[in-house]
Amino acid sequence: MTGRSVSYRAAMATEAVRIGRAVDALPARLGDQHVPLRPAWTCGSCEPDTPWPCAPARVRLGEHYGRDRVALSMFVGALLTAALDDLPAADPGRLTVRFTAWTRCACKQ
Repeated sequence: MTGRSVSYRAAMATEAVRIGRAVDALPARLGDQHVPLRPAWTCGSCEPDTPWPCAPARVRLGEHYGRDRVALSMFVGALLTAALDDLPAADPGRLTVRFTAWTRCACKQ
């Protein structure tokens, strides 16, 4: 602990900025291909209604982050938070698996 108390509002504002930056960084990290269409979080390049992250997006993100699985997991975790906000009726457990489970494997997808 730092000894400083952080208000809930300040912490949430900081988190909102982090999430916004992650979403804004997607086109550059994906080379403007396989970018999600919001608020549905489907792939803009694959077949209609393909859930994002699609396989090509996973590969591109994996290549971008290389062996730094922690940074990759944090990045897609921020995107998951945005998706949970955009898709309030979706099952949070399924979205979590969809967005983050693939980041645990260092193998080629």
